[in-house]
Amino acid sequence: MKFHAACSIAALAVSCGVAAQEYPASLPPQEMVRNTLEQLPQVKAARNGIDLEEANAGRLRAGPYEWTVKGGVQRRTETVSSTRYRENELAMERPMRWFGKGDKDRVLGEQRVKTAGFALADTWHEAGRAFLRNWFDAMREARTAARLQEQADLLKQQSDIVRKRVKAGDAPRVELMLTETEYDRASAAQRQAEQRAARMLSALQSQYPGMQLRVPQPLPEPAPLAGGAGEWKQRILADNHEIELARSMADQEKLNAERLALDRVPDPTFGVRMAQERDRQEKIVGVTFSIPLSGSLRRSQHEAGLAQARIAEDKAMQVTVKAESEAMSVAMNAEAAYETWHRLAQVAKQTDDNTALVSKAYSLGEASLSELLLARRQSMEAAASAEAMQLDALEAQARLLLDAHLIWQFEEH
Repeated sequence: MKFHAACSIAALAVSCGVAAQEYPASLPPQEMVRNTLEQLPQVKAARNGIDLEEANAGRLRAGPYEWTVKGGVQRRTETVSSTRYRENELAMERPMRWFGKGDKDRVLGEQRVKTAGFALADTWHEAGRAFLRNWFDAMREARTAARLQEQADLLKQQSDIVRKRVKAGDAPRVELMLTETEYDRASAAQRQAEQRAARMLSALQSQYPGMQLRVPQPLPEPAPLAGGAGEWKQRILADNHEIELARSMADQEKLNAERLALDRVPDPTFGVRMAQERDRQEKIVGVTFSIPLSGSLRRSQHEAGLAQARIAEDKAMQVTVKAESEAMSVAMNAEAAYETWHRLAQVAKQTDDNTALVSKAYSLGEASLSELLLARRQSMEAAASAEAMQLDALEAQARLLLDAHLIWQFEEH
């Protein structure tokens, strides 16, 4: 059963007034991600859930009742004449659903299959979110290790320059001690970051076999979002698997309550009976009919079904409110992350320019080594903050595209 037709990214975006975004260069290819998500255990389990509910739908269509065959053999003896007769009996009976119970069971079965389809789509989407977080966590650790290596290399060059100046008598030995200490600190931080990156990469490859971390060089710059946060919120809510699943479950519980209401009128049992008595001298053909007397059990089951339907409806409303809040938060976070990265990138450029000036002044003897090391440390920290926010902005935009179903779309159901 198809629940979501495959649409192009442009068509999806235009339908909500949001211009289409390009596929982020910071992410692995779409087909690779889709194949990876397809093999996850939770996705396979949700897919098997559809098979289960399709089987249950067949069971509901068939109904819970089957024909029952009864047979019996007896001997009759007359007390006066002591005459003995052999007699036998054969009967078939079957309870029958009535008052629309069969139709209601069929609709309930279809609804359960529909709910399982939404559950699969929601599981796919949640798996995509988890992959996105793990991917960017691994990328952050990899970039941190690489950036610290670059910083350690710069400090090593600075230490070599100071060492030459000390040998030439142009600088005191304390300056060499300062540069070597700074280099040792950076090298220790780089080794720690490299170990964290290796652990994160190992965890990524263990959770997603065959997935190789690819960190683009240089990192792509986040692009300004096409459309405002309100437009993106509407786009996310227009096709939200979490809301669809909650609404489908509420509809399912409502149908179940309606079915329990029908059960307050018991199903009758009809049968056909044939018997031969007095050594076949008498033949009997008849029909049988029986019906249970409804009591407090059926009434209590119906009341429980109504309560369960109300609970599911309340949960659906709760999920809707949560999804609306989360959709706006994701859209606003993407906007804010881009603006913050833009400002930090400017700060990083300014501190880098300042470091270049201090370095030139140091080479001319117009600035001390302490001033140069301080300027270089500030430049490194500013660059690290800008790059960290750059990754945050890239992740926030990718999350926005994922929630809007513009990347890694679930197209099967």
